[in-house]
Amino acid sequence: MSTILDDVLLLLRSEALCDYCLGRQFARIYHEVSNREKGRILKIALLLDAVRRRDMDTLFVLASNGGLDEAVKYVSEAGRSVEKRVCGLCHGVLDETVFRKAAEKAAELLHDIEFETFLVGAKASGDVVNTEDKLRALAGLTEGENIRNEIKREISRVFTNITGKKLDHSSPDVVITVDLFRDKVEAFPNPVFISGRYLKHSRELPQSPWHCKKCWGRGCQECGYTGRLYPTSVAELVGEPAKTLYQAADYKFHAAGREDVDALVEGEGRPFILELKRPRRRNIPLDQVQQHINTNTQGLVTVYLEAYTTRRQVRQIKLSASTAAKTYLLKAVYDADLNPDKVKELETRFRNTVVEQLTPLRVLRRRAEKLRRKTVYSVEAELVDSRTALFRINCQGGLYVKELVTGDGGRTKPSFADVLGLVPIAMELTVLKVEA
Repeated sequence: MSTILDDVLLLLRSEALCDYCLGRQFARIYHEVSNREKGRILKIALLLDAVRRRDMDTLFVLASNGGLDEAVKYVSEAGRSVEKRVCGLCHGVLDETVFRKAAEKAAELLHDIEFETFLVGAKASGDVVNTEDKLRALAGLTEGENIRNEIKREISRVFTNITGKKLDHSSPDVVITVDLFRDKVEAFPNPVFISGRYLKHSRELPQSPWHCKKCWGRGCQECGYTGRLYPTSVAELVGEPAKTLYQAADYKFHAAGREDVDALVEGEGRPFILELKRPRRRNIPLDQVQQHINTNTQGLVTVYLEAYTTRRQVRQIKLSASTAAKTYLLKAVYDADLNPDKVKELETRFRNTVVEQLTPLRVLRRRAEKLRRKTVYSVEAELVDSRTALFRINCQGGLYVKELVTGDGGRTKPSFADVLGLVPIAMELTVLKVEA
């Protein structure tokens, strides 16, 4: 059975290895010392064993392929000339001076970025990785680690010493990527995510930018050469002021579902998460952000910001949009008198009722034909006058509420029109509550 010194000698006979690259092959054996320290300790142990046995061949290998100064001196004093070879794995890249240079470059790139935590990513060519894999296979070693891990660890150590910032593997403020083999360092801030709820006070305001359906944003006579059907949107009214405040490169607005352009959002509002991309600032009190946004929305939108959050919450808010309960208030005007008993019947007829809906005709041009089954949990119905009714509807997300009332020519079943025998001539929809 080979000893660890046998393995070390086999590795050094096969390839020139610096202290980092030798120690890395035994990284998992003992964690209390660095790979660099481990590599030097192993070389010194092999040196002592070789001197004891007067094994000049091993000492020569230690001097040339191991680059061990003590071995070079010993061999030279014995009358043999020796030249230290460059490490065959890292090619001299793994070096404290190189680490410091990369860390200082990252710090320079981030000098005007507000952050407290960071994460380092490292690149290494396939040739380096393949060479190391072959070397381990030759000696049958299983205790090594990837060279990228070592680079990340060493750069992180130096960067922390320089900046005082903390390493964070789960949700870092900034990410640093290094390719020491190409002398390349990049650094950029991760997005800021802010959760909140918005109210929409206009019936002529889309949630997201709405391009002209004729020119698709290029500009034409029909849209007044603006490329748009509406001058602004909820996303822009919220995102643009925040983008300026955080000095971000861009933003993305993630909402829990969407309402029609002509629908208001009142009550508790609709949940959303604002993603600010590559922000230069990130630690701003949310009350200040909220005030700044609301001051710039022209009275069309009001936001209530709740917390800084993560990308995981974006996925959750998207997934919940099609199932989470929503509460609407719909005002319907008819061209004939309503039967009060029939109006009241809606409350019992649509208690925990599954409604089947084909994609509404009004959106069929942009959405695929599909049958949806959604639950109406409760309806509260009251007459405002003989031809006007108010419906408070609590239902599953994804239900087309207007079509629940009109029946959409029989594409929604059952519907309020089935019970009342009437289809409204005008409707006003308001979103009151969206579960998140």
